[in-house]
Amino acid sequence: MKIVVIGASRGVGRCIVELALSQGHHVTAAVRDPSSIRIAHERLRIVRCDVLDTAAVGEAIAGQDAVLCTLGTSDKGPVTLYSTGARNIVLEMKKQRVRRLVFLSNFGVLGERAKGLRTNVLLFLVKRLLHRTVADHRRALDLIQEHAPEWVAVRPLPLTHSNWTGSYRVAVEGIPDHGTRIARADVADFMLRQASSDAYLYKIPSIAY
Repeated sequence: MKIVVIGASRGVGRCIVELALSQGHHVTAAVRDPSSIRIAHERLRIVRCDVLDTAAVGEAIAGQDAVLCTLGTSDKGPVTLYSTGARNIVLEMKKQRVRRLVFLSNFGVLGERAKGLRTNVLLFLVKRLLHRTVADHRRALDLIQEHAPEWVAVRPLPLTHSNWTGSYRVAVEGIPDHGTRIARADVADFMLRQASSDAYLYKIPSIAY
């Protein structure tokens, strides 16, 4: 499979690149700074791509079987990266006839409720402290649902640097009961699976241990 990872320089995106290469896929790492990718592989292509630049997005996703988007920002002010990026990606997908998008979203974006004190505290904090991020993720999801040919959006619980386990719980409605965390490597595992699986097509599953 040919996949492009938008936001491949760190976090979940980097984990996807490494996992996809280990599984024999052809990978395009689309990043703002190509020097941030310090992996050399015969099946890895590294391209300069700012998701806010529609032309660059189009060049990155041309000829791909799936787009995996793992954007992230630490901006404290108004957040528009996710919605603008989602818009540019889905519009270019239509032009390039790329069908599948797997998008990294955020827990709390659907106004979820949870079981367990710790999980409820996490939901309260993300809605209170990251409300700009959550609001822009909501706008991104609306754009994806309206315009993407095929899509899956993933709502992980708080991310850790723990090792891959391959064992996690998935909830389509709400979030996994008492879930509080998940490793970036396992989020990468789940997202890569959705590039070729229809199990959660047109859904927004949440994942946690």
